Amino acid sequence: MKNKKQKIKSIKVNAILNVTKQLCKVVFPLITMPYVTRVLQASGYGKYNFSNSIVSYFILLAGLGINDYAIREGARIRDNEKKFQKFTEEVFTINVLSTIGSFVILCALLLFSEKLLDYRLIIIVQSISIILTTIGCDWINSVYEDYIYITVRYIAIQILSVIMLFALVKNADDYVMYAFVTTFASAAGNILNVFYIRRYVHLRVTRKMNLKQHMKPIMMLFFNTIASTIYVNSDTTMLGYLQSETAVGIYGLATKIYLVIKQLLNAIVMVALPRLSAYLGSGEEVKYRELTNRIFKAVCTLVVPAVIGMFMLSEEIVVIIGGTEYISGVMALKILSFALFFSVLSVFYCCAIMLPFKQEKICLIASSTSALINVVLNFWLIPIISYNGAAITTLISESLILVIYIISSRKFIKLEVDYKFILSIVVGCLNIMLICLVVKSLIFNDIIIILISIFISAPTYFILQIVFKNEIVNGYYIVLKKRVKQLW
Repeated sequence: MKNKKQKIKSIKVNAILNVTKQLCKVVFPLITMPYVTRVLQASGYGKYNFSNSIVSYFILLAGLGINDYAIREGARIRDNEKKFQKFTEEVFTINVLSTIGSFVILCALLLFSEKLLDYRLIIIVQSISIILTTIGCDWINSVYEDYIYITVRYIAIQILSVIMLFALVKNADDYVMYAFVTTFASAAGNILNVFYIRRYVHLRVTRKMNLKQHMKPIMMLFFNTIASTIYVNSDTTMLGYLQSETAVGIYGLATKIYLVIKQLLNAIVMVALPRLSAYLGSGEEVKYRELTNRIFKAVCTLVVPAVIGMFMLSEEIVVIIGGTEYISGVMALKILSFALFFSVLSVFYCCAIMLPFKQEKICLIASSTSALINVVLNFWLIPIISYNGAAITTLISESLILVIYIISSRKFIKLEVDYKFILSIVVGCLNIMLICLVVKSLIFNDIIIILISIFISAPTYFILQIVFKNEIVNGYYIVLKKRVKQLW
């Protein structure tokens, strides 16, 4: 009984730590983005984003889907020291080989591509993270659920990188230095891991391994990740080839804002995933269905007002974070605000339904179809309407994935949504729109507009949820009311 309590406590602690890390992923960009976009300007920021989109493909190739596979399979044998050591050696060896292959192809591309001639230095700097990710083996920390180390390490490195950013990035020509700082922020933890993970395992390359056992599931996950990366990054890459660095920079700001908000909302789903899988694994389908329905309603309750708020305040957000130079990217952000709805719900369907029911193939079909549509539409729309076209393709791709998931999930679970729930959100969002319109008509300072809009619309939105009996918000309100009464 004692062990069980300890286990439950650790889950709660891990959940808090995961949420803390996700919040930090939102906070740090909010600190750095306004500075970076202004200092580097649209052109310099565009160079960084374009080169980063190129390197991301080779990071993907080097990773080969190993991370997800290693966490899943390694967790099953972590208590057997010999088995885990052998498993680590085999997986690490495969990772080393894939990293070498990735670097060879990247070098060939840099030598023979005229388009990348001016980007060689910055690409080389960013590619350092490929090696560091491989030798760091951060998945080992996840296998042993060492979330305290992961979270503390992340926050410490981010703080250091923010200091480095303000100290080293001073003008528009410092985009290579900015690439160095971001590379440090993303990969420095892996340098620490080389020494830290010795408490669990010793990294060694081995010649004796069962490739058949590992390669099939690794490649399945790899292709799924490839498809996801293509539809996420192809916009930026194709903008760089078909348009200008300035266009990439403007769109890069819009996508950054979009991804930051998306990350925060996705944290709700990701924290609940282990519990959902546990319910299915233990045959507690009733509890699984109840929790899944509650998470779905919680996600909808938060994502819909976030979409409306992002749409209504797009211009102010862009000006505050990027400055007037990025003002033409407002429409792209407005389009991406609707993509946010489809994207977050897609993550919910994937993590809460598809993966717990072991439907990885459906995830692959969804992401592959979306990637293909994304590339085709980018070729058509980017030459015509530039970054707005890229935003439209993202919206279409995200909505397509959601449609596939909704159709596929029907055989596993039926999500229950009544008209009262829908009405509460609709009324709450109309309230947000009205408040934003009134505030924008009375005030002309962008920062004050955003602050007043949030401070008025957020509490009134949740009051309306209580009035219209949104069961998720109402449930928390009743619990809070009881605790206040107990205090008095």
